Amino acid sequence: MGDSMEKVKKPSKDLRSQEKSELCQPLTMPDDIKEGSRSPDPSTLKLDGSGLPLIPQPTTLPTDPLNYPDWLKYLILVQVSFLAALSILGVGILNPVVVPLAKEFNITPVLATYTTTVALGTGSLGPLIFTPIANVYGRRPAYLISVLIGLGSAVGAATATSFSKLMVARAFTGLGPSAAMGIGAGTVVDLFYGHQRGRAMGIFILLSTNGSHLAPIIGGYIARDRSWRWCLWASAMINGATFFIILFFMPETLFDRPDESTKEIFADDKEKIDEIEDVSSPREAYRSPPMEFRTYIRRLWFWDLDRPASRQIKAKDFVVRPLSLLKYPSVVFPALYFSVTYGLASIEPALTLATLFTKIYKFDTAQNG
Repeated sequence: MGDSMEKVKKPSKDLRSQEKSELCQPLTMPDDIKEGSRSPDPSTLKLDGSGLPLIPQPTTLPTDPLNYPDWLKYLILVQVSFLAALSILGVGILNPVVVPLAKEFNITPVLATYTTTVALGTGSLGPLIFTPIANVYGRRPAYLISVLIGLGSAVGAATATSFSKLMVARAFTGLGPSAAMGIGAGTVVDLFYGHQRGRAMGIFILLSTNGSHLAPIIGGYIARDRSWRWCLWASAMINGATFFIILFFMPETLFDRPDESTKEIFADDKEKIDEIEDVSSPREAYRSPPMEFRTYIRRLWFWDLDRPASRQIKAKDFVVRPLSLLKYPSVVFPALYFSVTYGLASIEPALTLATLFTKIYKFDTAQNG
């Protein structure tokens, strides 16, 4: 009987070999865990350091800009802010040199101020052209193309032999670099969570608006010591250096985020709210996965390599969709207020004071700047 019990307890040789083969099987991870998932994990609510849910919820993909390290986010923010400042700097750098420019081309100072007004006019059209491109092919190609246009137009203006050629070059000076003014805020939204965007937008506005303040100061001293053409050569040099900086240090930030990343937070049903407030929910602050060098290189491509087929550019994106916002009073009235204030308090003095102060007080270009 004991022998029979031993036979029952003792597993068969075939069973042991089967179990051994199952244990030796290599473990495989699902593709969504291995490569990252575009949709946020519904079972885990990602929180900030204060225990509040992050809005929007980041994905697990390494190409998600919300997962970029903080130093890279602020590096991109500074570059975008400088690009916006550079667009205004290139326009306003000739403001203090109206009188010597008019003398060289044998025109009136009023006509010489058109070199700035034409750039301001085309600058208002730039965002209408570059924003749809940036929303489909990526922010990076729009920034790179705009800087190249700024470089080429500055060189063309510096070498212009007639006032008509100068005006054509100045038109492109306003059109090209204005891309950052239109899509800079979009880049901020790409990179930062909702609770971080206030500070980021403050940095963007502070740096970008000071381009108009620095332009006449820089242009005035350069024109006094060299000539007004060297103001444009200086602008070309800055654009050229900026191009190489963003070529290597500004990765793509456009990312197709699923609607569920915000829908999960803003849902009205009580179950979702209770889930957020439940003490059993994970309270550890979310930590972004480290960025690998190959991911950084991939995001440095000229266009967005991760662009889905559904992201297509349409003709109505250039005019119809932007102008459709004019049906909202909350858009029209602030725009009118800003345009009138900016025109009368900034543009008009910038274009007239150089002529008046040169005639009345005998100011040179540096003093006018």
